[in-house]
Amino acid sequence: MAATVVENIERKKARAEEANLLIEGLDETTQKAVYIATKMFLAQRDTEEGKAEKNCH
Repeated sequence: MAATVVENIERKKARAEEANLLIEGLDETTQKAVYIATKMFLAQRDTEEGKAEKNCH
């Protein structure tokens, strides 16, 4: 089980590093747009997860 968790973390870390490399190739305005869109996506996901958890309890 611990090995699976470590593999999952390593996979997420590799994806984050790849995303950072891709973003570095963008101009500053596009980088800001990606940042804002990502924050909005994560906020929506967190809100949806919170609603799902609230409905389960």
